[in-house]
Amino acid sequence: MKVTSKETYKVIRAILEMKKFTQSEISKKEKVTFSLVNTVVNYCVSRGYVTRRKGHYEVTAPSAIFNLFPVYRTMKAYESIDVDLPRTEALERIKGKGMLCLVSALSYYDDYYRDSTIYVYLEDEKIIRELKQLPKGYTHIEIYKEDLNADDFIKKKGQVITSKIRTIIDLFCSNKAYAAERLIKKEWI
Repeated sequence: MKVTSKETYKVIRAILEMKKFTQSEISKKEKVTFSLVNTVVNYCVSRGYVTRRKGHYEVTAPSAIFNLFPVYRTMKAYESIDVDLPRTEALERIKGKGMLCLVSALSYYDDYYRDSTIYVYLEDEKIIRELKQLPKGYTHIEIYKEDLNADDFIKKKGQVITSKIRTIIDLFCSNKAYAAERLIKKEWI
């Protein structure tokens, strides 16, 4: 089962978001065929990631589900830029044009893990050119292209960031699963 395919991803995301669910709820919510939902849920049940309860299903191994993503997807920055701007000013330049991801998004959900790098989904070539023209400095920006689902972003404190589920998926896909540990425990345990 390829968890990164468009429709399958919607089902997996809904399973993780809802935590307790029925197949028909997911089918209606995500506008996906019931047969696909059934296939994905049965796959998760057969692996022990989801358990059937009386009248519903429940996620029992969220980390195992997140671990499926790096098999089909790796996060590799397509641009890395070091600029001579304070981090806050660099974030202001990106605001409204890019979506924070990875540890930059994680900082909006949990203040434990910190990384000074700015991780962002950004496809605005004009902004990228402007950032490249700035003098070299110590603020490191890693730029990614959105490749999974454009519905995975929310606005928080004036900044567009990846949703909790997408943040965790991205962290797993970039070999930073350790950074997601506290958020996973907070959400599922």
